[in-house]
Amino acid sequence: MIEIDGSMGEGGGQVLRTALALSSVTGKPVKLVNVRKKRAKPGLRPQHLLGLQLVEKITGGKSEGARLDSLTVEFYPGKLRGITLTANVGTAGAATLVVQTILLPLLFAPEPSRVKIIGGTDVEMAPTFDYMKNVFLRFVRDVGGEVNATLLRRGFYPAGGGAILLEVKPLASPLRTVRLLERPTDITVRGNSVVGGLPKEIADRQARSAIRTLQKSGLEAEVSVEYRSRSEVLSPGTSITLWVEETYIGSSSLGAKGVPAEVVGKRAANHLLRELDSLAPLDRHMGDQVIPFLALADGTSEFYTSQLTLHAYTNLLLVEKILGVEYEVEGGLGKPSIVRIRGIGLSPEEVR
Repeated sequence: MIEIDGSMGEGGGQVLRTALALSSVTGKPVKLVNVRKKRAKPGLRPQHLLGLQLVEKITGGKSEGARLDSLTVEFYPGKLRGITLTANVGTAGAATLVVQTILLPLLFAPEPSRVKIIGGTDVEMAPTFDYMKNVFLRFVRDVGGEVNATLLRRGFYPAGGGAILLEVKPLASPLRTVRLLERPTDITVRGNSVVGGLPKEIADRQARSAIRTLQKSGLEAEVSVEYRSRSEVLSPGTSITLWVEETYIGSSSLGAKGVPAEVVGKRAANHLLRELDSLAPLDRHMGDQVIPFLALADGTSEFYTSQLTLHAYTNLLLVEKILGVEYEVEGGLGKPSIVRIRGIGLSPEEVR
């Protein structure tokens, strides 16, 4: 059994998500201690517990310590299998982060899967649904994964209640490597401004503000507007997500009481501009999310990210510990960095 200190690196849910995903596809049991030790409320929260319960179902495995607030978890994976079910976080816990936990094992499972996840789709400290669909999942498809995510309902804080349908087909071959070191000079910025249970004009104002801010830097953007009536959401809320189609770069901003819609839109645009300043093809969040996939790919991958975050460093430590993967970093924490990862070339047939 591989023992992992959950306070390592970023010391939050990323350690648990990555460890469970890699344990599931390799069949290696893991023991996590000090789970989410560096967070204000340490231990398993609803979204983390749900992720653990789902990997149990996907692998036919078992666990110890699977309860809210638990600081120690042992996970014993079994044989991978496709699943069809509905899973409910029960709070505004991020459904998109549950996807991060289960996607790798679902790709390596021998049958297709359909998982409906109920929870938050646009909440703090997590990718929005639009970011997940238009940035993260686009990368997963580009390295060989056949996956689709459909938004069934928006879920804002505090009630959540959003719903995502995740459909995954089994991998036919090992994941592909990438070489992503330069950003194209000609780029297309798109976005989606969302309002639920509030006046539609808020979404319009968010979109206009983001477009104006980008135009001042010489960038044009197409930002759609999505309106959800009060009957379509459990809690009112707003969000705006922007992305660059030729890269794996995105940004988002959430509305809050007392914050003008113009500020929300401007924040998203300014964040995107900061990401673009480095000329990297991956934003700082994608710089950590791609690591588990590339660690399993067939060969050496290279990518340039706008900033090596503590989340990325944590994932590098985890793929080294669980998979024995070698990596190199040119740059450093908090800096634009080039990362090289020598993937193990895990074949789907090896684990089925």
